[in-house]
Parts: sequence; structure tokens; C-alpha cells
Amino acid sequence: MKKIFISWIGDSDLSYYSKNINDKGMLIAFMKSEHFSIMDECHLLYNKNSGAAKDKVRFINFIKDKILKGQNFYIHEFDIAFNDYRHIYKSAASVIESIKIENSSKINLFYHLSSGTPQAAAVWVVFSKSKYPGTLYMTYKDKNDSIIKSKVADIPFDVDESYIQYLEKKSDMEFLKMWSDIPEYESIIHESATMRLILNKAFKVAPHDIPVLILGETGTGKELFAMAIHKSSKRIDKPFITINCSAIHEETSNATLFGWSKGAWTGSHLDGKGYFLDCDGGTIFLDEIGDLSLDIQTKLLRVLQYGEVQRVGDGKTFHADVRIIAATNRDLRQMVIDGKFREDLFYRINVAVLKLPPLRERGTDSIIIAEHFLEIMNDEYKTIGNKYITVKFSDPAKKFIENYRWPGNIRELYHTIQRAYVWNETGLITEEDIKTHLLEPLQRADNENISLSKETPINLEEISDRLKKKYIVIALELTNNNKTETAKLLGYKSYQTLTNIMKKVGIEL
Repeated sequence: MKKIFISWIGDSDLSYYSKNINDKGMLIAFMKSEHFSIMDECHLLYNKNSGAAKDKVRFINFIKDKILKGQNFYIHEFDIAFNDYRHIYKSAASVIESIKIENSSKINLFYHLSSGTPQAAAVWVVFSKSKYPGTLYMTYKDKNDSIIKSKVADIPFDVDESYIQYLEKKSDMEFLKMWSDIPEYESIIHESATMRLILNKAFKVAPHDIPVLILGETGTGKELFAMAIHKSSKRIDKPFITINCSAIHEETSNATLFGWSKGAWTGSHLDGKGYFLDCDGGTIFLDEIGDLSLDIQTKLLRVLQYGEVQRVGDGKTFHADVRIIAATNRDLRQMVIDGKFREDLFYRINVAVLKLPPLRERGTDSIIIAEHFLEIMNDEYKTIGNKYITVKFSDPAKKFIENYRWPGNIRELYHTIQRAYVWNETGLITEEDIKTHLLEPLQRADNENISLSKETPINLEEISDRLKKKYIVIALELTNNNKTETAKLLGYKSYQTLTNIMKKVGIEL
């Protein structure tokens, strides 16, 4: 998480500098302290109406040449009245909003109270306790030894939301402070209020050792949420195992999940624990739980009810203390009605429910996620040691990313950008680049115009094969080339049927 230092340049700072007392101004003193050494960026705000404006340029150059320790450095100038709280508030807020736009990942804000006017310091306090949470620092002269020192300013109160019209709820802010330092939550890139509320719900439920059901379309980040819940729970030091229920073979599912005894089948020379005993004390994430057979659902229900697993072969029972986090993109209620999912298991796992929205319903999140992916790709290419041009998005490309529906959600967004990045030669990914590298056609097949006449015969078999190939490629992309899951996604009875069709249309893995 990037650490951002923000301070006003006060008249007293310039006055100390003009008198060559370089180490006694409050701002300079703080920037020489160990607190400033951890900062990644330094943003200084300056009022043009300051009485010591003539010293500003030399003061800033001194900071650049003598004080900075590798931090990126920015100056923001304003023309405001020293006692105009509203203007000070808006000016400072504009700086922070620009910082947020420039940084796709989350940031930590650090405010300096001891430089600038009392009105400016008051605004920092309001920000730190409300809309822009952060750490407050103060610099002061110690009465005992007359040395200027810096420390964290402990402000023992919170700002009442009712006094600030656009203040976000205090509870959200408090949870944001708590989970913002957990890497697994950090990896869920967002700025939308919808996602922040869901992250808060995930953080709230994490300490309670109850089952969690995560609902959402394919590619919405269900596994990321499961990992975040585990990492903020009391099971953090225990295993976290992900099981793709779509990929479990029916014949071996009992043994895979619950273990087996020596000699359970030909070739089993040793006992096997299975996933549940391997994960004793930890968390199991059952991805696409709706794909489990009714027989496995029955055994899973016993684990949830009694904490018992019965291994294959000798039927011996073992205790397994495992928390279940399940996920699906299917309608489990309808599956219960259709007799495809056990009703008692449904109510067992349907305790704490998180509904993840598709990317198309997350506002500008698609842009900041895309920028985050591109930044990672630029960094990865850099580590190879080759010469490179830092790749960026054009403005039309950003607009397209924001407006496109992304049926494959975040996973589709990532792979589309990855393809556009790999083939890019100009350093600028354009709107056309994004469209070119979409696997999902912009115009869906069922909306295509049909042109058929006696004069223009067609090869329906060839058109059908092209359509099949297009959708199989998309489905393989969504399932990370899992044939079993792809077959189910496309309505085929088995992956063997899918394999035969792939050969016919010319798809090889």
C-alpha cells in the first residue's frame, strides 16, 4: 500500500528557511525524522496569498536537493483566504481525489498538523476522522531539551457524520482501516461503494466460525473473497484448500474428499487422508458446490453437522474441524426445487451469504482494475530485463472498458488486456486493440442478421462449426481449460463429447 505524506507549507516554515534555520522549521524537522523515511510520495500544498511567497521557490528546491529520500514529490498551489474553511476544505480534498485517481491501488494517508494555519490543521483532523482516513502527525519543541520532535497525534474523538453531508458511514471507515492492511483484501481492487460494503460484510463474518456462501457469476472473484475471509479469521495459521467441485471425478470423489484405507482398491498401498483431514483446523473453499453429486452432498452434510468424515475402504470415521466456504454461479434454490441439491445442505451452507456483483454493475471499477492489471504487466515485463515501452491505455480504450459488459467479468478483462499487451508495439493500447482481442464477440450470435436466398446458398454445417468453435474457446477461457467444467457450461453430457467436437472444429490444447 502506497504511503502518501500531505502537508501545507506554512509561513513559519518559509520564515525559518529565510533565516537559514534549516533544521528548526516544523515541516523540515518532520521531513528529517524517521517518520518521513517510510513515505512513498510527498505532496505539499501552498497558498499563493502567503506573506513569504518570495522564499517559496528556494524552499522547495532545498527540499528537493537536501531533504527528499527518494520520495516522489508534488507541489499544489492555491489562491485562498487564510480563514476560509470551505475553500481550504475543497482545495485539500481536490488534492486527495487526484491522488486517488493516480493510484489504482489503495493508499495510506499521513497528514502533518504543525505546518500551515490552524484552519488547515482543523481540516486535516476532519479528513482523518471521516472521508479520507489517515494518520495525523505533529511536530513540537520538547520543553525539556528544546529539541524539535515529531510524533503521531492521537485525536481521541470521531467526527459526527451528521455535520458533514458527504461523510461516509463511520462503521465503513472503521472496517476499512482494519481490513485495508490485509493483503488478501488489498488484492480485491475496487472503488465502488457496492464492493466496499461487501468487503465489510466479509470482514465482519470472518471471525465467526460459520459457513459462508458466496454467490456470483464466473470470474467475479469468489475465490479471492474466500481467501480474504480465511486470512482474517481465527484459522489464519491453518491450511486453506480450494476444491473445484466441477473437476472432481464421480468415481474417486469419496476418496479424494474423505480419504481411503490401504487396500481400498487395487494399487492403494498406503492410507490417504483426503482433503478434509489434510485441512483439519483450516478452511475448505468448495468452488461450484452446485456441481457435487447428491451422494457427496450427503457426506458433506455429515461433516457440517457432526465434524465426521468416513473414509473409503474400511469405513473408519475421523474427526475433521473444517470451516466451509462455498461458492456457485448457479441457482441453488431452483436446484433444490428440481431435486438436484439437498434442501438440508442448502440451509446448512446458506448461513452468511455474500452476493458479488458482475463487473458491469460496479461502475468505474473496471477502469481501475484494468489499470492495475496493466501496471502489473508493465512491471513483469520490466523484470525480464528487456528494453520496453511502458504501455498505457488510450482515452477511448478506457471508455470502452468502462462501457463494455464483460460477460466473463474480471477474468475476461484480465486475459483481454493480457492479449492486447503481448501484441502491442506502440506503447498505447487503443479501443480497437481491446475489441480485436476480445474472445466474446461484440455482437452475439443470436442477434446476427440472417441472409439466405436461392441465389446465395450457404454451408450451414460450416457456420455451425464456426459458432461452436467461438463458444468453446470462450468457455475454455472462462474455465481455465478445464474440459469437464467447459462441457457442463456448454450443455454437453461429458467432456469426451466436448473433446470430439474440439477435434472436429480444430481446437487443440
